[in-house]
Amino acid sequence: MRTHAKHYLMALSLVAFLALPVWAHTDSAQLTVMNPTTIAGKQLKPGNYRLEVQPDQTHLKVVNTETYKTVAEVPCHWINLKNAPINTEVELNKNKVTEIDFSGRTQAVRVG
Repeated sequence: MRTHAKHYLMALSLVAFLALPVWAHTDSAQLTVMNPTTIAGKQLKPGNYRLEVQPDQTHLKVVNTETYKTVAEVPCHWINLKNAPINTEVELNKNKVTEIDFSGRTQAVRVG
């Protein structure tokens, strides 16, 4: 009986270990597009989007929050900020998403 308990405990530990990537933290920002906007050359139609990236990843996922579908995955890279912003901010330059600063973090994502 004791051997079975060890096997169950070992199997449970293995399942928990394999599930760790599921618990990985994802940084995200909300973006409401009123006019056609681009992100790394991909055009976004007017609507609501969630921009998602995991730490140390080199791609940003753009999800339409109305359909929950990924509409684009674009290249990005992490940069260091001098100060952590209070709020998450999506920076635009001439209707182009250029950077995402995450609340309370001294690292931001530069797009493209």
